Amino acid sequence: MAKVPATPHLDLAARTPIWAQWPRDAPLWQIANTTGPYASAFATLRTIGPLSSARFDPHPDSTATASGSEGVLYAASDLPTAVAERFQHARELRRHQPGNPVVYAWFPTRVVRLIDLTDVGALRLGAAHAINSARKDVTRRWARALRSTWPDADGLRYTSSMTGRACTALWAPARDSFPPAPTFALLVSHPAPTWQRLLRAAAAELGYTYA
Repeated sequence: MAKVPATPHLDLAARTPIWAQWPRDAPLWQIANTTGPYASAFATLRTIGPLSSARFDPHPDSTATASGSEGVLYAASDLPTAVAERFQHARELRRHQPGNPVVYAWFPTRVVRLIDLTDVGALRLGAAHAINSARKDVTRRWARALRSTWPDADGLRYTSSMTGRACTALWAPARDSFPPAPTFALLVSHPAPTWQRLLRAAAAELGYTYA
């Protein structure tokens, strides 16, 4: 049997997920584009999907189009993990780049209830911890099944395939968990010395190029 079956088991609804509670005092970090086709304002779930580059998009399996009801926002538990995920392909943190990315950090306004795919969470559902780094067409199939089976879930808690630290895929029910404005918002390109030192330190921790 495959560690992560290509299709979730038919008895998925009979299984008992482990629920992770993301507390109100734990920050979430996102790096989003401010220009281009996937530019995103704060607290805006991406309704276009599924994207081939995304792991846990819950959108219907078809050509990526705007979905009226489904959406996703990926966020990390710390700045280095957000950097690792956003810039994983070239492993370079460049201050000036297409998309003119912005870093958001915020505290949810309520406890966020997530299906836990860390530790033994995925195993309980018939998959394995390997789902956190499995083929993305397979993990998106699981995301759609989990979204359908537990429609009230705010999303998923999973392990970053880059750093091994906690990440979240927030789905439509989480829309009411965002504050009116982020606690922190700054363009990657912002020249403030303190900010650039933080980015340089994050890149150094990851072994990424900072330029």
